[in-house]
Amino acid sequence: MKNLSEILRKASLLLFVIAFMACSNDDGQDVSGAGEEFSAEVAGVGTITASKDFDTVSGTKISAGGTNVVVLQGTDNSGKGFMIRFTTYNGPGTYDLGFTNIANTATYIGGTALGEQYSTSYQGTSGKIIVTADDGKRVEGTFEFVGKVNNTSASMTVTNGKFKVNLQ
Repeated sequence: MKNLSEILRKASLLLFVIAFMACSNDDGQDVSGAGEEFSAEVAGVGTITASKDFDTVSGTKISAGGTNVVVLQGTDNSGKGFMIRFTTYNGPGTYDLGFTNIANTATYIGGTALGEQYSTSYQGTSGKIIVTADDGKRVEGTFEFVGKVNNTSASMTVTNGKFKVNLQ
C-alpha cells in the first residue's frame, strides 16, 4: 500500500509539471499584456492612462491588397482613452495627422456620450504619430495632436502621448 501511494504521489507531481510546461509561453510574446500602455496629457483634463493590467489596450494589423491598416486603442475603466488608426502603415516612421491627411487619424475619447470624441479627421486639426518600434508582435511610439468634435469648434490638445501595444 505504501508503494502504491508513493507511485500516485510521483504521478501527481509529474502531471503537475506537464500541465505547467504546457501553459508556458516560449515564443517571447507578452501574452499577459503586462507592459502594454496608452497614455497622454489632455489639456484641461489631465493625464489619461490605460494599461492592460486594469483597462483595455488592443491592437490589430490587417494587410490586404498591398495596404496595411493598423488600429491601436487604449481606454481606461472610466471610458476615456485614445484610438490611433493608420491606413497607410509602413512600419516605424513619422505619420502626419490632420484634415489634409485623414488616411491616418488619432482620436481622444473623452467618454461615451455624443460629442466626446475629438478626432484629427476634421478641419482645423493637426498632429503626428511617431512609430519607434514594430517587431511584428508589438508596436511602440509617441503621439501628439489637436482633435475636434465633428461640426463644432470644440477642440482638445493632446501632448506627450506614448503607446506600447501588442498586436493580435
